[in-house]
Amino acid sequence: MGDPPRYLVRAREIQSSVMPDACRIERSTGLVYNRETGEDEEQWAEVWAGECRLPRFDSASRGLGRVIVTGETITPVTPTVKIPWHVTGVLPEDRVTVTVSVSPDMTGRILWVTAAAPRTFQSAVTLTCREVR
Repeated sequence: MGDPPRYLVRAREIQSSVMPDACRIERSTGLVYNRETGEDEEQWAEVWAGECRLPRFDSASRGLGRVIVTGETITPVTPTVKIPWHVTGVLPEDRVTVTVSVSPDMTGRILWVTAAAPRTFQSAVTLTCREVR
């Protein structure tokens, strides 16, 4: 297949240079009984961790504009998370935790992946998410 075109290499470099935040992506491995608490607890396996960017977090995802639909609170926006182009294997329902952010109120936020569709000439992976599980 050969080397990628020079413009794509440059686009990937640019995307990487504007990823000031860090995220951890995990996948549920199921419930495990905790003898100490007497409760089942969800266990998680790390899919990927590293640099990311949070380009789309509207005011609605910051606690304003939430809607209740059939008893479930939903966020009426779709925040996105950008991760490096070479990351593979992220699936819908994976959990994204913002571990470090240049915006202090973003650190600790948890998002749930709804889509991670790859593209031709990808310079970054765009994860479409929701904030409420």
